[in-house]
Amino acid sequence: MTATVQSSYRIHQGRVSLDWHKGRDHWGSGRRRRCRFCHRLCFLLDDDQRPVHKVCLERALTTAATLATAERRAA
Repeated sequence: MTATVQSSYRIHQGRVSLDWHKGRDHWGSGRRRRCRFCHRLCFLLDDDQRPVHKVCLERALTTAATLATAERRAA
């Protein structure tokens, strides 16, 4: 579950928003595979070339960022 420097992303109103429209790096060549989060069929790939819906990855990254912030505040 990574959004590396290769994927441009921003945080807007506390949510991660991925920008995948500029390149074809995230297109799975028309082959539908199961999303690693919701397990429904999808065409997209993450930075590690694993199948994922864009919204599923954004939701997971937002959750991870929220948990990391909460841990830093608790420490």
